[in-house]
Amino acid sequence: MKKSGEITVFLSLCMLCVFALLCVMTESARTAGSRFYFQTAVNGALDTLFSHYHRDLWRTYRILGLHADSREELERILTEHIKRSLSVDNWYPLELESLEFSGLEYLDGQGGDFLAEEILAYMKFGVWTHLDILPEQGEELWKDMEEAAGAGSMTAVYDGQEQDVQKLERAARKLLECVGEQETCGKEIGAALEEDDVETFEEEAEDFCKAEDRMEDLLEDYEEEAQNLRAALQESRRRLEQTAPRMQEGRGQLLEEQMAPYVRYLEAEEERYRQLLEQKDRGARNRELLAKTEERVEELEAAAEEEEDGEGSLSLDSAAALWEQFESTKLELEEPEADEEKRGFLEQLRLLVQGSLLELVLPDGMEVSDAALLAEGLPSQNPRTETAQSRNPVQQVLIHEYCCRFFHHAGKEGEKPVQYEVEYLLEGGMSDRENLEAAAAQIFLIRQGLNLLHILSDGAKREEARALALLITGAAGLAPLAEIAACFVMVVWAMGEAAVDVKSLLAGKKVPLWKTAQDWNLTLEGLLSMGQEKVCPDTETEGRGFSYEGYLKLLLLLEDTQEKQLRMLDVMQMNLQREDPDFQAGRCVYGARITGRARGKHVFFTLPLVENQIRGQTGYTLQAEAEKRY
Repeated sequence: MKKSGEITVFLSLCMLCVFALLCVMTESARTAGSRFYFQTAVNGALDTLFSHYHRDLWRTYRILGLHADSREELERILTEHIKRSLSVDNWYPLELESLEFSGLEYLDGQGGDFLAEEILAYMKFGVWTHLDILPEQGEELWKDMEEAAGAGSMTAVYDGQEQDVQKLERAARKLLECVGEQETCGKEIGAALEEDDVETFEEEAEDFCKAEDRMEDLLEDYEEEAQNLRAALQESRRRLEQTAPRMQEGRGQLLEEQMAPYVRYLEAEEERYRQLLEQKDRGARNRELLAKTEERVEELEAAAEEEEDGEGSLSLDSAAALWEQFESTKLELEEPEADEEKRGFLEQLRLLVQGSLLELVLPDGMEVSDAALLAEGLPSQNPRTETAQSRNPVQQVLIHEYCCRFFHHAGKEGEKPVQYEVEYLLEGGMSDRENLEAAAAQIFLIRQGLNLLHILSDGAKREEARALALLITGAAGLAPLAEIAACFVMVVWAMGEAAVDVKSLLAGKKVPLWKTAQDWNLTLEGLLSMGQEKVCPDTETEGRGFSYEGYLKLLLLLEDTQEKQLRMLDVMQMNLQREDPDFQAGRCVYGARITGRARGKHVFFTLPLVENQIRGQTGYTLQAEAEKRY
């Protein structure tokens, strides 16, 4: 019986097609699993890498950062982790071909923004029992601090203007003294001529000429000082136009009113300058008259010598009659009775404040740290091209709260290389003393501006200042000068109160941002005593408002964001280097993006003929990307 194999061949071919289809489908599913497995291996390797965060950085500051010596070291660690995952015997035979970083972000990147992000993430979930500044108060306090800083800068401007006025008054006083000398000499010359005293006449004539010669130089000095005052007022006006719009309407108006007396003074000065120019011309005419009088005296002397009797015949009546044409000055030469002692006390206080402020306000028993910083290798010292993003007041309040909880400041010292860490965030000085002095000066300036606004808004205090100004100048008839003296008193009063405020803060007491009459500490009598004794008094009460730490937080609102954030990294680095000398904050990785490539082998289906024609490669290529941030 003849047998046929068509059915067998047909079924074999059908089965081959079916199994080929099953293998292709199975291989496709396995390939998709390989891709997922490789992606999981890359993700797991990156997670494992980020688990190597610097433990001391976390324990000390609650900041996560992966300290790395180099990019190559990170690639080596990642490669080891990925290869370990791929070395497992399973249905996904893969071999890692390459691994590279497509992006690395460090804690100091973007001006320290990544550090700030970690701080905000930590503070978001922090449980705090007490906050000096609530986050919702941030915007209001930021505006208050801008206003306070503007008022403080204008206080310094007013103080400078008053000193320019005093320089101009001293120049005017020298001119008037010179005019007074001419007047005195003129009277003495007339008396000598009436008494026929040639010797005295010659001496007084010589003195008159010397005084008149000085007039030109003194007038030039006066003109220079007047010009300096005009330039200072012009600059002050420009500063005021920049500052006043950022303040509440009433407070800006107070600062503008403080400028008005200087404007009126300059208007009055123009009239005085005109009178001085007239006096210069008058002096020139008197000198010409003196020359004619000297010629007449010489003629009379010569005529007397020609007379036979000689002695006792000299008469200077005609010369005296000629000298009667002498033009007396129309200027007021008598100075008002001023209380120079009280002015001296105020000037002494101003010099004390402008000198070593810290020595003046340092509480008894407080010692200042003399620790120095090493600037080499600090993140803030490295050149930067990135700029930090601006942060809203709520975020700033949280960051500043973090600073004062994790960093030390005056009154919260500890065993650290730098004691005044928050002050360093503000100032960036290379020594503790420098940073504390600068921080105290900043608080002083803020308090001085706010105190001046309080005085200007308090009618009783303004009247007290005007009364003292009249005593100081003794010039009840010279309204512009008396008004400027009142401005001077108010500025120094604000200075003295600010010094008391800073001392109270350093002593652990509190001072409100905006004071009321009940919060005021220093009377005018106490102000004069402070200048006389050169000692800043203590306050008896604990006060209310903000502590020294609170004022540091407020000042940080005004600090440049990038400088502040990088200096935070400086402090962290300096402290952690005590245990780990190789620690560098700028080498702490915050985020990374990696790209890995691997080659897989077909298990259930392969076409060697096709693979051999693709550059001799076998298998297939997989690529996986992963990104992670702390």
